[in-house]
This record gives sequence, C-alpha cells and structure tokens, in this order.
Amino acid sequence: MKRILVIFSLITLFLGTMQVYAEEQLSEKNYDYTNREFMATVDMLYMDGHSNDDLSNCSVKQLYYEEVAEMFFTKGMSKKEILDYYSNELGVEALNAPPVKGFNLSLWITPFLLITLVLIILFFVMRKWKKNQKVSTDEGDFSDSEMDDIYESIIEDERKKFI
Repeated sequence: MKRILVIFSLITLFLGTMQVYAEEQLSEKNYDYTNREFMATVDMLYMDGHSNDDLSNCSVKQLYYEEVAEMFFTKGMSKKEILDYYSNELGVEALNAPPVKGFNLSLWITPFLLITLVLIILFFVMRKWKKNQKVSTDEGDFSDSEMDDIYESIIEDERKKFI
C-alpha cells in the first residue's frame, strides 16, 4: 500500500510540475502589447503590407508582434536594435518610413520643394494675370457727370411709373 501511495504521490508531483511549467511558458508568451516603446517600435514596421490590418484578424501582423515582443521583452533589445535588425534582414522596405539619410533624404524633401515651387509659380502667374486684366465696366467710357445724368433719367422714369 505504501508503494502505491508513493507512486501516486510521484505522479501527482510530476504532473503538477508539468502544469506549472506549462503555465510559465504560457505567461511568457503573454506580452504587454500596450507598452509605449513597444508600440512605437511596431508602428515603424511595414509588416509586408499588413501594418494597417487588425491584429486580431491578421496572422502576419500577429507573427510580427510576437517576434518584436520576444526581441523587446525577452531579449531586451532596444527600438533601434530591432529596427536595424529588420532593415538588415529585409532592407529599407521593412520600415514604414525610409530613414532620413542619403538618397532617402530626397523622398522627404522633394514633396515640400514641389509644393513650394508650385505656390511660387501660381503667385507670379496670378499677379501677371491681374496686371494684364483690363478693368471692364458695363457703363462704357462715360464721365462722372454723364453717368449722373443717365442715373437721374433712369430714376425719373421709374418714379413716373408709380405716380
């Protein structure tokens, strides 16, 4: 009877340690996805075009989150190290925004330069149009006294209609 009790105790102890081990493994996988530094890191990744998808529905985005969480929380890598890792593995296309250096600098500057250039050209074109535009009046080339006489006659005609 003692042997059965000892064997039963050992099996219970073994199964209990297996349960504790499984719980620890499960708790390690539950990373804090709301951490600000983690979110800032993940938001900078392109994720093969899945960066705008919903996390609960997209398996690619879930995979990226798990990889970055493991690097960030388990391995203790910094934001820069994680971004450098993905840049080295997948190239600059792995990032949502290209780094502001080298040729990529032109990607940041060109739109602003074009907008400024278009605004300057529009300013000068509109200014030229305004200068060249002749002020046309429906009144013709009458002097002020002639205009006064015309208005007086119109007013007099209208007044006579109601008298």
